[in-house]
This record gives sequence, structure tokens and C-alpha cells, in this order.
Amino acid sequence: MAKKVKRAGFLSLVGIFAVFALASLCPTAVNAHAPQKVLLAYDGATKTLSVTVTHTRFSEGHYINKVEIKKDGKVIAVQEYKSQPSETFTYTYKIDAVSGDTLEVKASCSRFGSTSETITVGKGPSKTPT
Repeated sequence: MAKKVKRAGFLSLVGIFAVFALASLCPTAVNAHAPQKVLLAYDGATKTLSVTVTHTRFSEGHYINKVEIKKDGKVIAVQEYKSQPSETFTYTYKIDAVSGDTLEVKASCSRFGSTSETITVGKGPSKTPT
């Protein structure tokens, strides 16, 4: 009986050590993060969608690498990037939309995560995500 208890304790310690070892080998998820905010505004007169993204602590290998735009649930544009200009920046896109159309934008981090925001054309700019 004592051998079984010692063996179970030993196996538990090995398991705990394995979890910590594995976690230390995967630092990317710890150092990377999704964009903090995506704000949208649509100008019907110029048919321009403005996408303002906040993604702090970016670096050469950690940046917003893709912006995907959907109109009424269908992908209409995917733009890929090799860097980001600053912690908060705005990209503009020519999008043909009318009042009532729903535009959804997903900004993706090159390392981990994404953030989406939706706007209904004719209803004003998007609100700050919570």
C-alpha cells in the first residue's frame, strides 16, 4: 500500500513538471494578444469604411496581419499586412453599401487572436467593445 501511495505521488509530480515544461516551451501565446479595440465608421457619401484598430505592444513579428470584411455575412475583402504603423491606426476601404447593410470587420494578430466589430450602415459609428 505504501508503494502505491509513493508511486501516485511521484506520478503526480512528474505530471505537474510536464505541464510547466510544456508551458515554458510555448511562450508565444503569453507574449501575444488579440487587438484591444476595433472601431468602425462608414461614410455613405464617399462609400468608405474606416477601421480603427488598437493593438499595443506590437513588434516586428507581432502585429495586425489581416483584416477581413464581411457585408451581410459574406466575405467581400481580405487585406493582409506585413506590419502595423502604430499602436492605434486607421485603414480605409472602398465598400459599396446602403443603409441597413451590416458590415463586420475582423482584425487578426500575426501571433494570437482576433477582434471583431460590426456596424449597420446608416446607424452611426461602432461603439467601444466591452
